[in-house]
Amino acid sequence: MTSATSIELDVLGALLAFDFIGFAQKSAALDPADPAYGRAVGAAFGIAARRRFPEGAAPGEIDGYVAEVLGSLDAGAEDFDPAFLAGLLAAGLAGDEEPAGGLPDPETAIQARLVLTLRLARELGLDADGQRELLSEAAGRPAV
Repeated sequence: MTSATSIELDVLGALLAFDFIGFAQKSAALDPADPAYGRAVGAAFGIAARRRFPEGAAPGEIDGYVAEVLGSLDAGAEDFDPAFLAGLLAAGLAGDEEPAGGLPDPETAIQARLVLTLRLARELGLDADGQRELLSEAAGRPAV
């Protein structure tokens, strides 16, 4: 596991634990210029998405899920394009590293995956042990 992977998973772990001070502190150590930037969070996101939708999901179901997620967010929801989030979710369900249209930029992609992974983990009812298991599984997968 690279240091970038470790830092990303620490950031995600802090977010899942609602440790917002730790999340902010750990996020400062992320390096968007690192070629591996976003891969660990992408792996965790893909795992969580496939656990939430074990049978996959039709495009309409994905669009409905994204609309529900965006409708539940207060601040920042307008920053995410629904079509991008739907593509990201579809790619995660398919095990693809990025959606068919590509990623707009590494920052937007990691932010969207963090938001969606937090939502998926909450829906899955992951307790502290379940969160550690998700992070451990993601550590063993270099991509979505």
